[in-house]
Amino acid sequence: MESIDEQIIRLIHRRMGLSKKIFEVKRAEGRPIVDPEREKWVLSHAMDLAVELNLDAGAVKSIFETIIAMSVHKQQELQGRDQGG
Repeated sequence: MESIDEQIIRLIHRRMGLSKKIFEVKRAEGRPIVDPEREKWVLSHAMDLAVELNLDAGAVKSIFETIIAMSVHKQQELQGRDQGG
């Protein structure tokens, strides 16, 4: 169980690392950090997979809402640094 928990945390860490690349693309394209359509798609996809795997889709949605919030926060931090903040 601990090994799986560690893997989950490491995957979250990797996903947060991608936030910097995502921020750079959004900045280059002049897109806002918050992308409601993309967030809706990610949540829908996660919930669909949860149902397919017979998991609690509501719980999976909550987990992914937290992960998305973490990613948005990271990108906002990067934006603040980029603007000298």
